[in-house]
Amino acid sequence: SMKAGRALATLALMAATAAVFWPVRQYGFLNWDDPAALVDNPHLQPAAEGLVSWALSTVHMDHYQPLAWLAYAWLGGAPPDPARLHALALALHVLNAALLLWVAARLADRSHGGDDTDGHWWLAAAAVAIFAVHPLRVEPVAWASALPYLLSYAPLLVSVNCWMGWSRGGRTAWLWASVAWFGVSQLARVTAPLLPVVLALLTRVDRRARPLTGHELARALAPFACIGGALALVEAGARSLESLADVSLAMRLSGAMANPALYLWRTLAPGSLNLLDVLPRAALPDWGAAVVAVIASAVVVLTTAQLAGRRVALAVWGSYLLMLLPVLGLTPSGVQATADRYTYGPAMVLSVALAAAMALATTGVRRMALVVAGAAAVFLGLQARTQTGYWHDSVSLWSRAVALDANNDVALYNLALAQVEAGQPGRAIDHLQRLVALVPDHEVGRQRLAVLVADREQRAGDAQAAAGHFTAAVAAYDRALDADPTRLRVRGNRGMAHLELDHVTRGAADLDAAVQGGLDDPAMTNALAFAWSTTGRAADALDLLRRALARRPDERATAGNLARLLVTAEPATLRDPNAALAIAAQLNDVTRGRDPRVLDTLALALAATGRFTDAAQALDAAIALAREAGNTTLAATLEPRRAALPR
Repeated sequence: SMKAGRALATLALMAATAAVFWPVRQYGFLNWDDPAALVDNPHLQPAAEGLVSWALSTVHMDHYQPLAWLAYAWLGGAPPDPARLHALALALHVLNAALLLWVAARLADRSHGGDDTDGHWWLAAAAVAIFAVHPLRVEPVAWASALPYLLSYAPLLVSVNCWMGWSRGGRTAWLWASVAWFGVSQLARVTAPLLPVVLALLTRVDRRARPLTGHELARALAPFACIGGALALVEAGARSLESLADVSLAMRLSGAMANPALYLWRTLAPGSLNLLDVLPRAALPDWGAAVVAVIASAVVVLTTAQLAGRRVALAVWGSYLLMLLPVLGLTPSGVQATADRYTYGPAMVLSVALAAAMALATTGVRRMALVVAGAAAVFLGLQARTQTGYWHDSVSLWSRAVALDANNDVALYNLALAQVEAGQPGRAIDHLQRLVALVPDHEVGRQRLAVLVADREQRAGDAQAAAGHFTAAVAAYDRALDADPTRLRVRGNRGMAHLELDHVTRGAADLDAAVQGGLDDPAMTNALAFAWSTTGRAADALDLLRRALARRPDERATAGNLARLLVTAEPATLRDPNAALAIAAQLNDVTRGRDPRVLDTLALALAATGRFTDAAQALDAAIALAREAGNTTLAATLEPRRAALPR
């Protein structure tokens, strides 16, 4: 039956579209707009107070899209569930394909009653399939932040179908339904502010539309113009537009002249779509390309007029241009010169036109066209499936962008960020080095490069120090500090390595800078005190240890070093044996007399206060504990001290 055939054509189109983009359901978020828009946006909590009022008033991310924000919130909050979000994107694109088929089939219907054949549905399905599975559709389907485009076009297509119902049948309810759906569409994202003009062109070429006077048409389109114009003004106010100083008028005009043909070329030959077409750093107009594009466009329009008539050529290419006009480059914002998602609506125009053209052909040509269109859809679908894989994650996305354009500074920077997040800092360094060589004044990139290089060299220095290779450790720490001179930990570690190499003066300077800078590390504090005590700054060492022990009363190493220095400091006027004995005795109690080094310090304090017998006992215990622990070196060091004590 006719209904069964239409249903089968629709289901076949929807299934093919879903099959091509099926992998996106498993994708996560990307580091391109997704963090600010979704991941780190606290307003998207479904239970957040004032969510609706925020969505209706915000221009976050330089766009006015209240219904899109509410949809994001409905998907699970901040951040939304990426699986649910991508599933919704896929479902919306499949729905849009079905709704577009409805428009295309109605325009392609050559029957007078509309019920004598359903062959035009298959022709329309083949034409719409080319739109639905085209590689240019990958960006809006696979990128979470592009969901508003898909969300906008579903009600927009319903609006167009309702308009056709009114223009053909005259029922006022269809007209107001069309107006309402158009408003819903533009509240999701202002994608088609010039739709009223497109509808006027559509009505003039729709063979089944009622004859309408210019006054009737203008009166019917007035509500669309009011809604579209008002929301377009809000959207324009939301965007952070580039100034003429950044993007000259000549650059804007040349881009606007070239881009319609450029998008058409990408539609015809999408072999290696660049995932990010950035504005050139030297924003100079390319008038040669613009002139060639205008000539090519004129040839296409004139050929269409010759084959199908002026009215059809005006309707097709006028609608195509009107859908593109807001994003042609006359009002640039951000870093993108062109974007695949901008073709979503204009490509629908071409798809409908293709379906209508196929339907007007002879039977034999229609059959051949159906086969060719089907084959083209299969070919494009395979390309789109490959293209979809590049959007799996940020590393894949930006790696592909850099592979297509090694001088894409935005892609290089974002690839480096993605590699850092993926635990690939070495690769990130390589790409940031390329970036700063390409853009020497890229301060953010240079700062991130410095951090990564400092991290790498710090890790290398720590590894060399742990292995006992202190000369190599110092060299690595030197490189780390060259990259980031503010790293106190690296400065302190280099000081420790210098001390291991007997570079006491250099080691003390590094440790002093680290400690004075606020690095509170007991090991470094003690090492600095040791360095100062051996270079004639025992008073400073004592003061340092006292302050450190005041901050950390339970730090045993600091207490032991302070007690020892209070006995051994030079000049002798700095010594305080009684204070040393009090500290050492307390420390020995804490360690329950089981630490040979504490016992050694206690023995020094006891001897300094004239308690030689007690000192000898402490050293005997220390030697026994050292031997028990297998520390023969320490035992050998303590034995001469024991022998030197007065009997």
